[in-house]
Amino acid sequence: MSLAFSLIVFKFVLLAGLAAWLSVVAFNNLLAFRNGAFAIGQIMRMAPLDLAPAIQTPLQRRRVEATGWHRAVLSVVLAAELVSAALLWAAAIGYAGASAEPAALATLALASFMATCLLMLLGGSWFAYYIRQDNLQLQHLVLVGLACVATAVVNLPV
Repeated sequence: MSLAFSLIVFKFVLLAGLAAWLSVVAFNNLLAFRNGAFAIGQIMRMAPLDLAPAIQTPLQRRRVEATGWHRAVLSVVLAAELVSAALLWAAAIGYAGASAEPAALATLALASFMATCLLMLLGGSWFAYYIRQDNLQLQHLVLVGLACVATAVVNLPV
C-alpha cells in the first residue's frame, strides 16, 4: 500500500465521517423540528440569563420572543446543514474515485461546513449565549477549527 493511497483513504474517511455526522444532525433537526425551534428560541429569548442568579445586561434588548422567528432561524440552519452535508458527501465520493480533482470540491464542502458553524457562532454571539452557554460557543469554535484543519488536510498533496 502506498502513502498516496493511504492519504486518499484518510481524506475519504474524514469527509465521509463529517458528512455522516452532519446528515444525522440535519435528520434530527427535521425529525424534532419543534424541539430544535424551542432550543433556538431559548437562545433568542436569552432565557438562560433569567435563571438564578439573573444576569442583567443591556444586550437583553435583543431578545426575540416570536416563535415564528425561532422556526425561521432553524429553517435557515437546517438548509445550511443539508447543503453542507450534500457537498461533503459529494467530496467524499470524489475521493472514492469518482473525480479527478476532488480537493477543489472538498475545499468548497468544508467552506460550506465552516459557514454553517460560523452562522451558529455569530447568531449565538448576537444573543450573548457565551454568558451562560459557553460550552455551546466552544463547540461552535471547535467545529470552525475542525473545518480549518480538515481543509488543510484535504489540500495536502497526494
